[in-house]
Amino acid sequence: MKLPRAELPAFLAAQFPPSPLPIPRSMILFTCASMPGACVLLIVSMLDLGYLSMRLNPCVSIYTLLYHIGVILISRRKRTPAAPSYFSTAVFSGYLLALVWLVALILTILVLASGHMPYYQVAWLRQQGLPVTVHSQRVQVFLVLYETAMVGGMAFKGHSIVHNEGPDPHDWRYAEFEKSDEESVIGK
Repeated sequence: MKLPRAELPAFLAAQFPPSPLPIPRSMILFTCASMPGACVLLIVSMLDLGYLSMRLNPCVSIYTLLYHIGVILISRRKRTPAAPSYFSTAVFSGYLLALVWLVALILTILVLASGHMPYYQVAWLRQQGLPVTVHSQRVQVFLVLYETAMVGGMAFKGHSIVHNEGPDPHDWRYAEFEKSDEESVIGK
């Protein structure tokens, strides 16, 4: 099923010609699903200053946002055929980030399950004046699992694209040839 395309008014169409997506569509969907989750997790984990994840959730949330912003910025840069595409590097970095999210998930679950570490418990944090509840701890576990799945899914999808199309897929970055951008991407 093909999604309908939004059309610009005629007076704007000349100023903003249509251009292809710089990132494969499936990776854009993972990015758009992961960035809000990382933002919400950053906010929720800062309620307890990161204690309920041994300070890993806020750091990994920031790294995830930087990773997605970096991938978007690199993909938007124009390139020449001789320049490297960095797609494989983005996929490898996604795998590393997914591994760190998995470690964050394990640590968050360990803190949730263990009752013998007083400095990492909700009751002690509430005594210290932090606005944390058991629900915010459970939300963190869910969001860390969600981010692990989103970043891991993006890396896996990127890996399958590299496997099928090679290290420089045609829809990774805008090409800079004699033809227009749209013709060079469609023509491959």
